[in-house]
Amino acid sequence: MPAALDDLRVIDVGHVLAGPFAATLLGDLGADVIKVEPPEGDGLRRLGPRKDGRPLWWTVAGRNKRCITLDLRTPQGQELLMRLARDADVLVENFRPGTMERWNIGWDPLHAENPKLIMLRISGYGQQSAGSNPKPMFGRPSEALSGALHLSGFPDGPPNHIGFSLGDTSTALMGAYGVLAALHDRERSGEGQVVDLALFETLFRMIEWHIPVYDQLGIVTERAGNRFPLGLMVGNVYQSSDGKWLSMSAAADTVIRRMLTLIGGEVLADDPRFATAEARNEPENLEALLAAVGDWIAARPAHEVLDEFERAGAVIALVHNAADIVDSPAYKDRDAIVSVNDPHLGPVKMPNAVPRLSASPGSVRWTGPDIGAHNEEIYCDLLGLSKKELAELREIGVI
Repeated sequence: MPAALDDLRVIDVGHVLAGPFAATLLGDLGADVIKVEPPEGDGLRRLGPRKDGRPLWWTVAGRNKRCITLDLRTPQGQELLMRLARDADVLVENFRPGTMERWNIGWDPLHAENPKLIMLRISGYGQQSAGSNPKPMFGRPSEALSGALHLSGFPDGPPNHIGFSLGDTSTALMGAYGVLAALHDRERSGEGQVVDLALFETLFRMIEWHIPVYDQLGIVTERAGNRFPLGLMVGNVYQSSDGKWLSMSAAADTVIRRMLTLIGGEVLADDPRFATAEARNEPENLEALLAAVGDWIAARPAHEVLDEFERAGAVIALVHNAADIVDSPAYKDRDAIVSVNDPHLGPVKMPNAVPRLSASPGSVRWTGPDIGAHNEEIYCDLLGLSKKELAELREIGVI
């Protein structure tokens, strides 16, 4: 079956994570992504653990992309990029604002060359922050700026980052969403446009309630550990008798009653301290409820807790590590992990394409290629350069 985006061409001139991850998401759904790297390669190739000298992160980060090298700081490199953009649908970049303009490949010349082009621009503070000396920004500091980091951790400890690049990847996801919206608009207007994202904006947007709560009540939401801030829901993380961790969550009165009936029978379920959200939100009542759940879980092995919660119609999940995920029935049922052959490493397991489309599904077609693996294919077959011209560009360091 054709993939949903297999009629789109995306030029990815981003570096490391936020921009390239957005392009990977589009590539997973079928887009022809041409990854433009400096001659020394994207910095992401040098990050993370390796096997036999091969960067494992790159197998996923560079998947479904055709990789070429090009020095965008040179006039020849800029001219070649303009030629690539001439027939492209989308160009993705995440340089500091003003960088593309200094290289003479900013929005104005690109739009003049291809009026239908969509340009995704991800930066620390957004394009309007360019000025004469725009500030740099990276994923983790952007999480701090977004307000998300302030809510992560325990009340008596420091804010805690999550263990992956949440700021970068969430912004990339929002960027891919913005690109699809701009492509839809292009169907009506016939014109491309800029999709402009600051790194902190996506996580800020995802926390829907803390700004109105501050605006209307003057309350600054604080960290609550594994509990929900402001008593929005009943939830916590507990350790079972065999040392495994489980995460419980419930919001509706009916679900909470089923859980209370499970751990304490009708007596606990009928306790007026836990009957309504208002009663449960009293600090001493919430403390008693969560302690009762914790004591019940601590007396049982994880498999028993999971089985009993399922039978009761309550919700809990094992805190999965990578080994748990690979063996998980939930992941196997969804084919959420795919094994892709890498020319250097052999079969490599990695996340499958998401979301899942019934009529035009995405897929992982190949792992991250070597540096410049598609130079001849793109420059000669697509742009019409001769092999001699390609060799000359390589000789002077343009590619």
